[in-house]
Amino acid sequence: MSTVLWIIFYPIIAFAIGVILLGYGRKFNARVQRRYGPPIQQVFYDILKLMSKRTNISHGWMHDTALVMLLGGTLLTLYFIPVPGFDFFSGYGDFLVVMYILLIPSLGMALGVGETANPNGSIGISRALQMLAGYDIPFALTFIGMAILAGTTNFSEIIALQQAEGIFGWGLMTNPFLGVAALIALHGMMGEKPFEVMVAPHEIATGPMTEMGGKYLGMMMIQHALNVVIELTIYINLFLGGAANWASYLVKLFVLMTLILSVNALFGRFRVDDAVRFMWKVPLVLAVIGVLIIIL
Repeated sequence: MSTVLWIIFYPIIAFAIGVILLGYGRKFNARVQRRYGPPIQQVFYDILKLMSKRTNISHGWMHDTALVMLLGGTLLTLYFIPVPGFDFFSGYGDFLVVMYILLIPSLGMALGVGETANPNGSIGISRALQMLAGYDIPFALTFIGMAILAGTTNFSEIIALQQAEGIFGWGLMTNPFLGVAALIALHGMMGEKPFEVMVAPHEIATGPMTEMGGKYLGMMMIQHALNVVIELTIYINLFLGGAANWASYLVKLFVLMTLILSVNALFGRFRVDDAVRFMWKVPLVLAVIGVLIIIL
């Protein structure tokens, strides 16, 4: 019965946490810039307003189907990410499954935005796919290293091994090369500065979101809120010892989010070629070194 309740309420809980994190991000950036900023719950108000709109412009069946892939793929990924009290699906799919499913939302967004034929959207998707090639390789290598170190590809088992040894058993402590490489790759996955090339306001409008409005944009914002939680939780599970309870889990979420927002507030945006080159020069090299240390 508890598993059924988790299956029903887990996406709702993750969405609530994601909305708070995004609202916290807006407030954090505003404070750094000496502004008051919007209230933390403003993201929820924006999503509610967009989802309540009656009319939307559809560019065809692919445009509609792509949004289902975008949100559906994210929800499916969410179930395979263990959190305190719920790891049912992680026993049926390891990190390799998660990496595979994570590609579905990106593919859905590419198909949907391509259907709109808007040049700003097409440029944004092209940049997103280039960035995918930049951060996905080092991030996958960091997991390969952790899997070799732990002797398993199962999230729950990796978490249990780290927690058994305390803080010094965390992936970030046992192999800091992999931890730092994954952190930089995570920054690229979240699309924060200096890797904000996909959206790039004032350059290509809002990239993939240029032709999105109403419920379409609302679904993209819901997916983004869920995706933030997924990506941060993956890093926590691999390199910060997971979480034994919800209090420690939330603390780690907000500390990690604050670190990423701090970099976002201090740096400008890379060009897309510079961003990919940086990913292949820094986190990829660090990940290779980390894997070699484990093997040798």
